[in-house]
Amino acid sequence: KEEDLKMKTNDVILKSLSAIISGCIFLLSLSLYFGGHFLPGGGFVGGLLCTMALALSMFTYGIDRVMKLIPINYVYVTAIGLLFSIGTAFSGVVAGKNFFKHHFTHVHVPIMGEMELHTAAIFDLGVYLIVVGVLMTVILAFGKDGK
Repeated sequence: KEEDLKMKTNDVILKSLSAIISGCIFLLSLSLYFGGHFLPGGGFVGGLLCTMALALSMFTYGIDRVMKLIPINYVYVTAIGLLFSIGTAFSGVVAGKNFFKHHFTHVHVPIMGEMELHTAAIFDLGVYLIVVGVLMTVILAFGKDGK
């Protein structure tokens, strides 16, 4: 029989390590996003790593299984990212300053202490979401095309 002759893959190691590795990659992407304004990284690199974590999970467990677990329409993720980025660009005009003018303020958060809030973080979040949305849309288009 043809079915008996097919090799069955033993992907126990891949499935065991994939969840751990994907989680670590996702945490690294968040770390790069949050440190991006003051350190190397930011929304673009963080978005690439987040996409890598999702793609590794889809490669390991299958697109349909991951999409059932995380039912996200990545076109909407791209649109939300564009709204954040464009909104940040126009926030300077709304505040009576120049287009794409960066603003920041200091706030006191009870447990964390003094923190700086700035529009660059919102812009980086928009870039992060755009990168994840566009790349995941492409990956899903190519991945589902092969069925």
